[in-house]
Amino acid sequence: MRSNVSLVVRPSRLGTLTFGLQIVWGAVLGVSLQARSEALAGPHAVAVYSIVAAVGAGIATLVQVSAGYAADLRRAAVGHRREFLLVGTAMSVPAIFWLYLAPSVTQFAAAFFLLQIAMNVVTAPYQAAIPDYVPAERRGEASSWMSAWQSLGNALGLVTVVVLSARWAVPTVLAAVLLGAFAVTYRHVRSLAALPTSQTAFRVDGTFLTLLVSRGTVNLGFFTLVGYLLFFVRESLGVVGEAVRTQTGLLFLTFTLAAVLGAALASRPSDRYDMRAVATVANVLIVLALATLATSHSLAIAYAAAAIAGTAWGGFFTADWALACALLPRGAMATAMGVWNIATAGPQILAPLLAAPLLLHVDALAPTMGPRATILLAVAEFAFGTALLWLLPATRAVPVEV
Repeated sequence: MRSNVSLVVRPSRLGTLTFGLQIVWGAVLGVSLQARSEALAGPHAVAVYSIVAAVGAGIATLVQVSAGYAADLRRAAVGHRREFLLVGTAMSVPAIFWLYLAPSVTQFAAAFFLLQIAMNVVTAPYQAAIPDYVPAERRGEASSWMSAWQSLGNALGLVTVVVLSARWAVPTVLAAVLLGAFAVTYRHVRSLAALPTSQTAFRVDGTFLTLLVSRGTVNLGFFTLVGYLLFFVRESLGVVGEAVRTQTGLLFLTFTLAAVLGAALASRPSDRYDMRAVATVANVLIVLALATLATSHSLAIAYAAAAIAGTAWGGFFTADWALACALLPRGAMATAMGVWNIATAGPQILAPLLAAPLLLHVDALAPTMGPRATILLAVAEFAFGTALLWLLPATRAVPVEV
């Protein structure tokens, strides 16, 4: 009788669920959360959006840590944690429809909070999939697929919202893609035998704190760039009218699609070389590209800078993910991933608190220069986060046997 357990992990299938999750977040966080706030709250849209987004980020953090801890207990008891993928995905589908069809601000906020709960029930347990199933010498490859799927999902989520206008169309497409991506990954995971590990207690040590602060500071640079790109296009590049939103969207799309290429390019180096070095090379390119962007006066240079920075971002994300998989405790991986993801939620709140006063102050001294100052702030954040990587131990995958 043949066993239904496979010893061959296929990172492309393992990472497919990332595409489904990110097409939802690319649509919701990229455009829809702001647009729905405007439609339902009118003149109070900015306040409503800010509160809903901030509370949602807090919910995401709490759910990820809780779900991660529960998933580690489940892994120790039965050898897997795939139920979290199933339950979270099933909860996400009605939340998506409710978010897009909610008739009031109260229901809109409740729907977004439900979506945060549902999607983050999946996130930390799912991010532990690489160390659960992928041998050390292939984690760069697996991280590359995760990074590429994430960038592609973000890009297509943005495109979906821009292209589709019918009321039911966007949530229907998002839910369908999420379910399809889940089916591919879940079916593959069911066929795999998890790698052996022992349960260990998660503790916050110096290595973890350094990894957390490094990633958080780099993400702070990313959210500073993305959050104030529109103001840069309008004030510093002088684009006017409806073209401001169009050009901002196209620049972000260029950045995101280029990240898919960067993820592919970083796959082999992340397996063969010190992951800190791979991440550093990527971030040096980002710093150079953003410094060029901050001093540019043309859209052509802005698009070139976005393409270079996006390619490098995909490379950084791949190496950084592989680095986390190597350094975080395997026996408490989902818990550690949940806490580590504070480095994504926290910067979303902190970025405007730092960048907005800087922009306003510099603009008061020299009109149109404020957005350029925020880009340079992002440069400093990327540089500082990169420097912190070198406080971590040298890390590379187990050499591949020839």
